[in-house]
Amino acid sequence: MINQQWLETFITLVEVGHFTLTAEKLHMTQPGVSQHLNKIEEQIGTPLLNRVGKKFELTRAGEVLFKFGHKRLEEEKQLFKELQFDSPDRGECRFGCSGSMATLLYPYFIKKQKSSPELIVSMEAAPNDLILKKIIKNELDIGIVTEPLKSGELEYESIGFESLCLILPKKYSKHKISFSKLEEIGFINHPDGLHYLDRVMNGNFKKDYRGVNKLKVKGRINQISQILLPVAAGLGYTVLPESMVKQFRPYSSLFIVPLNTAVQDELFLVRKKHRFIAKRYEWFEVEIRRLIADY
Repeated sequence: MINQQWLETFITLVEVGHFTLTAEKLHMTQPGVSQHLNKIEEQIGTPLLNRVGKKFELTRAGEVLFKFGHKRLEEEKQLFKELQFDSPDRGECRFGCSGSMATLLYPYFIKKQKSSPELIVSMEAAPNDLILKKIIKNELDIGIVTEPLKSGELEYESIGFESLCLILPKKYSKHKISFSKLEEIGFINHPDGLHYLDRVMNGNFKKDYRGVNKLKVKGRINQISQILLPVAAGLGYTVLPESMVKQFRPYSSLFIVPLNTAVQDELFLVRKKHRFIAKRYEWFEVEIRRLIADY
């Protein structure tokens, strides 16, 4: 590997064109400049200069090394510039949250990306535990979760609450909704469905509820944007966060059952403790807090 100090002396010598002036510019002695030149020639194994009196001409090896060294120095300058410049409008932003939260946030993130084309927005819809694992492994930088993990590696900020909704087809809006009525209709399951359903049932139908394994299931869908389609078509009921329900169209085809006991999840913004968060995340964190506060 070429010694960086010797290389810089050689590049300066070629640019200045004079040993004495090079020594003055680098705050060295002239013998010191000659010594650096001799050492780099020994390392490479070939002369770099043809001396003509007080002047010199580059050999072919000298020309090649000068081009290489000059390029390396420019790249280093650019590297230090990049390291010291933290742009709010450039770089990758990596987020993880539930599918329903991604549906709420991502359209606004796209608008930001359109106005700042050098931003790269990565949004991963995943369960709580996977989001937390990926933040610990530095695969995600910001997450939104409902169940904090007791870990000294993570830090949490409470940013609001999200209600779970029991959603039926609109045709049941005049019916008295009991556990037996829900069993008659049948449940539309999805990746978080049984977890959500268990919480709503325990809070509102505990007398008759016997666990998720005893429920009548009419179907299952793992595409977050399509979970409410069979409900709107009258095929069954489901349970989803309010943010997901409000965005469904046609919203008028749904009936949101008033619950005697509201079921809410506290939402937490999670980051890895002591990990540097770049300026480009500031806008997104402010927007996340605003959007969650608004709904």
